[in-house]
Amino acid sequence: MRFKPKVYFTSNVFTPQEIGSNEKINPNIREKIKNLWNNLETIANVKVFDGRFPNQQQLNYEIRSFDPNIVGCHISHPISYELVEGSNIFAISTSTAGYNHISPTFFNNILITHTPGVLHETVADYTIALIMANLRNLIDLHNYVWSGEWRKEDQWDLDQNLCSIFPSKTLGIVGLGEIGTEIAKKLSPWNVNILYYDINRKFETESLYPNIAFRPNLADIFIEADIVSLHIPLNKKTEKVVNKSLLKLMKPNSLLINTARGNVLDLDDLLNLLEKKQIKINFALDVFPQEPISDTYLKRIKQLKRDQPDIKIILIPHNASADANTRGNMVSLFLEDIIKLIESSSFDDLKEINIIPEQKINLRKNDWIITNYWKKKEMGQ
Repeated sequence: MRFKPKVYFTSNVFTPQEIGSNEKINPNIREKIKNLWNNLETIANVKVFDGRFPNQQQLNYEIRSFDPNIVGCHISHPISYELVEGSNIFAISTSTAGYNHISPTFFNNILITHTPGVLHETVADYTIALIMANLRNLIDLHNYVWSGEWRKEDQWDLDQNLCSIFPSKTLGIVGLGEIGTEIAKKLSPWNVNILYYDINRKFETESLYPNIAFRPNLADIFIEADIVSLHIPLNKKTEKVVNKSLLKLMKPNSLLINTARGNVLDLDDLLNLLEKKQIKINFALDVFPQEPISDTYLKRIKQLKRDQPDIKIILIPHNASADANTRGNMVSLFLEDIIKLIESSSFDDLKEINIIPEQKINLRKNDWIITNYWKKKEMGQ
């Protein structure tokens, strides 16, 4: 009898009844999700958490009692060492491009898959929208009309509500990966001057877009750019890499955008500098150190806006990838990889799976738990 692995999903959002039935998503994608689930339930024993956001106690209980081989999650479901210690889990799959919510302790023996190559277009669009909304002060102008402040005595005048347009600015991209490259691609026809910093210089991208230039020092981006947009993963090297030393270099009235991860920016440093008027910059944040944003940070930002109303601020609830079809495709890719893991029998079968880069380069070097699963399959246990 064929050995059936156990797959545990930390949320019911992944199911055909939830995201697979969301009418905002293209019917073909919804149908694909349903077909993938039918396949998965044929080849595995599946358990799904009854809800969207289990706490650690609930996760611990369900993982211990169900004893899965694969766990499927997303960024709102932190997977800690304590949660997995002593289990039979050989893979953790996340329906996100980033994977900082999964403990790096597992990187040497538990395979981790993610969903790259899916959300770069929508996050790039979103980032550009944030930049445009900030440059043209759309949030404050909307609120001005919405609150009834626009009255007859305050009519249109030639020098009223002046702002600036994109081509007059220099954009600095921190991290020229999939998203950063997509932003450069979209903005190249606008003749925007683009600078970028990355750990590896991207000569091919530079050849495609002549208005983009590399800066070998991160500080140069913050010195030269009118707009700094963050597109780096969160890890030990990047945690709070954007701190007071870099923030102090930014031009007066420049703009900081973060659609990456909340903790690549030291939000305390940013607010301290602004509150003390040591810098004067605008900012748009889609991500935060804690999500939802803590009451403490929100109160500080609101007070900052009251004290310095000309600072342009946009706060969004981690929505950069929230295009319906993008989210549907993320789940499809996520389910495809789980199925491929189940159907695998050797390292050769892992080549087409979206295993995180740190692991993919060491696939044949580490002692992966999945090899025990392959042995059970071979023996028909």
